[in-house]
Amino acid sequence: MPVSWRPYAIFDMDGTLLDSTGMWDLVAERVLGRWNMTFDERDRDNTVALTIEGTAQYYVQRYHLPVTAPELADCIRTEARRAYTTCATLKPGAAAVVDALKAKGVRLCVASGTDKPLVDAALGHLGILDRFEFTLSCLAPQGKKDPEVYLRALEAFGSPDPAQVMVFEDSPTALATSKKLGLYTVAVWDTYTADAWPGLRQTADSLCERWPDWLAQNLL
Repeated sequence: MPVSWRPYAIFDMDGTLLDSTGMWDLVAERVLGRWNMTFDERDRDNTVALTIEGTAQYYVQRYHLPVTAPELADCIRTEARRAYTTCATLKPGAAAVVDALKAKGVRLCVASGTDKPLVDAALGHLGILDRFEFTLSCLAPQGKKDPEVYLRALEAFGSPDPAQVMVFEDSPTALATSKKLGLYTVAVWDTYTADAWPGLRQTADSLCERWPDWLAQNLL
């Protein structure tokens, strides 16, 4: 469905701009492998919307690891920094969409559950960090289950009416939170959240199955 234009846009990073959700499976495998534990794909569903701190707490409790959650969070950050510069890639067409929005005068930011230093490193490595006015990461361990990162984004934009802000997300949890705030929601298809797509088709304000198609339908 064609997008109804808004002058502000909040982008998620992993699974939305970046093809990196699977990268986080690799990070989990490497971290859990230190204690001879095996990553369970069900863990992805339980951690996809969490911060690194929230994810670390989840794994310590789930696998009874002999470390504290802060210690495990440091391990996750180390593995994630390496993975972002070796495994993560931009989704095809994502940069073109960002550039087209910027050319239309839309003000852009990134709001991610990933730590801001990792967000900036990943976007910088992939050459698109300078397209965004600012980047934010979730402060609440429960990540985008809590609306705080969106509220901070709105404040940084100058507190516009939420209805004037588009949010691009692949996570059902994040989209539900965005929807409750009154943001204009664009669901972005990702392999790792594909099971939720039928539901997102019913609830999101607009859909993006592939960035090149979305660009052609809305910006060209």
